[in-house]
Amino acid sequence: MWFLYVSIVVFNLTAFLMKKNLRPIEYYASIFWGLFCSEIADCFAYKYDMYGFFDPYFLDAKTLLIVLGIYPAATMLIINWYPFNRSFIIKFFYIIVWSVFSTFYEWLTLKMGYLYHHHWNLWLSAVSYPFLYAALLGNLKFIRWLEHIKTK
Repeated sequence: MWFLYVSIVVFNLTAFLMKKNLRPIEYYASIFWGLFCSEIADCFAYKYDMYGFFDPYFLDAKTLLIVLGIYPAATMLIINWYPFNRSFIIKFFYIIVWSVFSTFYEWLTLKMGYLYHHHWNLWLSAVSYPFLYAALLGNLKFIRWLEHIKTK
């Protein structure tokens, strides 16, 4: 469990000590949207026995440590450092770098026994991450649009 605890501390310290580039509502809405999407994905994954955390078919405190200890902080890091005012190629590589990091981190969690794959594999994750991160950033754009129309 040491790897999980260290990960939670590192992700959260980084997220909370970094210079914040976004408004609190943008973090808040993005975190909850990300948690909602992960819950939907995890429901399908459990139903079709694709992947899961720790023991199959059980939601326990250890799983909540991952979902609430890692996901929100990672969401904050991804959206905070996104190069909004840079070229498309820089934005593309930013998403690719986070996808590579996430795939590597997932591999580590597999090796540590926190995650299991049955009808899933790292290649599927590696292909999925860019779309998930693009959707996360698209949601942030939607949040900003909602805020903009609210003020008119």
